Amino acid sequence: MKTMRKIFKPSVVLVLVCVLAMLIVPGSINNYMLGVVNIGLIYAIASFGLSIMLGMGGQVSFAGLTFMGVGCYFVGIACTSRLGFYLHPIAAILFGAIVAGVLAYLLGLILMKLKGTYFTFATIALVQVAWSFYQNYAPLFGGAGGISISDELRFGGFTFSRMDAVSWFYLLVVVVALVALFVERIRATKLGRSLASVRDNDTAALTLGVNVYKTKVIAFSIAGLLAGLAGGLYALNIGFISSDMFNYERSTLVLIITMIGGVNSAFGIILGALLINVLPEFLRDFPTISRYLQLIYGLAVIVMMIFMPMGLAGAVGDLWKKLVRKLTKGTAVKEVSK
Repeated sequence: MKTMRKIFKPSVVLVLVCVLAMLIVPGSINNYMLGVVNIGLIYAIASFGLSIMLGMGGQVSFAGLTFMGVGCYFVGIACTSRLGFYLHPIAAILFGAIVAGVLAYLLGLILMKLKGTYFTFATIALVQVAWSFYQNYAPLFGGAGGISISDELRFGGFTFSRMDAVSWFYLLVVVVALVALFVERIRATKLGRSLASVRDNDTAALTLGVNVYKTKVIAFSIAGLLAGLAGGLYALNIGFISSDMFNYERSTLVLIITMIGGVNSAFGIILGALLINVLPEFLRDFPTISRYLQLIYGLAVIVMMIFMPMGLAGAVGDLWKKLVRKLTKGTAVKEVSK
């Protein structure tokens, strides 16, 4: 029975699914659609940050895309020598993630003094302020014209060309898997348990010795770091950065991905990100439906919250647990009979 439980551990299943995806997906779809899938995987990385904030800590934040923009623009600036210095693409991605995490920490020290809807509205304001900077401060962010990046991601003598969606897919699957395992690990740590207690009742958490303010700031910082990592990968994958990528409408996508997929599920986040990014491609032949895509997303979130509050992954997870119980129960009966 213990062996069966080890086989069905989420981390083991996640690794197996990623390996199968790397073997099956590239040969099943064309280069263009694989590129769309790659964008979905990048958004999944940013959405994992919201999973920490919302799923573990109960804090609704729209700021993920803002920190994604920080990582994105840092890579754009560093890889084009815009300010007189140049960084290797990998170094730019890592430093961009760190800068986004540090900025999230500094802003978190202020924003986390707010509670509930006040915090949520403050993050919406942050999105608008950041977008204004991206849009209007041309010397640093390129203004409305954006920044073009000719440099490409290089690692160990291999170049991840923008024209080769397959190599990017392999890279992103590995990164998404590592981030997912990292987030799942947080759930089992003291930080994860503290966030859960804050989510359930912050007053009760205080009486248990949890530093509510510090816990929220740390979660906000990690979410910012993950979003910055996603932004750096996004910049090198696309090769162009525009302020329109980081407006309020785009910021809602991260929240929609997390809510539809499942706030507490690594599989749900990945599924939600792929669904939201791939669905518009299938609806291109139906322009009337495409025009109301945001309305459809909104209605989908409402329906999910009523009938499947834990998202698609929650519904699938319930079925999965029932299957595992049946299998482990059958194994247990055999062991007892022996």
